[in-house]
Amino acid sequence: MHKQLRHLQPSHTLVVLILLSLAACGGDGGGPPSAQQLISNAQKAIQKVTSYHFNLAVDNPGTGATLVIKSADGDILVPDKLKANASALVLGNVVQVQIITIGDKEYLTDPITGKWIPTTGLIDPRSLSDTKTGVAVILGAIQNPSTPADSSVDGTSCWSIDGTLDAKYLAGITGGNVAPGTNDAITTCIGKNDNLPYQIRIKGIATQSDTANTVRTFKLSKFGENVTITAPV
Repeated sequence: MHKQLRHLQPSHTLVVLILLSLAACGGDGGGPPSAQQLISNAQKAIQKVTSYHFNLAVDNPGTGATLVIKSADGDILVPDKLKANASALVLGNVVQVQIITIGDKEYLTDPITGKWIPTTGLIDPRSLSDTKTGVAVILGAIQNPSTPADSSVDGTSCWSIDGTLDAKYLAGITGGNVAPGTNDAITTCIGKNDNLPYQIRIKGIATQSDTANTVRTFKLSKFGENVTITAPV
């Protein structure tokens, strides 16, 4: 044993050994990565994904638009295909519809007849995967990110980060047309094991019909699974 340690009481020797061990390991190593590093990792990870399942829930949606998606559950095949079951507000009434988007073609089932009809203004999968408007861009535009906090989404461990986001970065998904400089609160949860964003939650005005209490929760899962999406007959 080192000469200096011989003269220490057993309890003191134990403390010294513990401190030396921690120093050799570079500290406890249990803290989260920085928010900036997590966001950077998530941007890279989501850009490699070929497909994923999504769930969109909109709380306190505005009522000014002709058609407002209140909730949707479906799949996205990168870069330009989407299929989902959705609950929508049509002229103030809640209806259940199916939606399919392929490239610039959008389809919706008539809530009365169930037949497919062409439409516009739905979720555009091209905007979600685009390198200038997509999920990676939204993550990178988060301002004043908080210290990552331990959390989970549907059983998946992730790091939760709060911040603010200029609503212009949502225009590719929501259609935008909000006043310049409109800022929303945003929370994202980035997977601890794969760096993928499992949830993006946005509160505030992202479309003209929104209010300050409008909340959009966008969950992602089942990354890279086989998905087939075709145009309706």
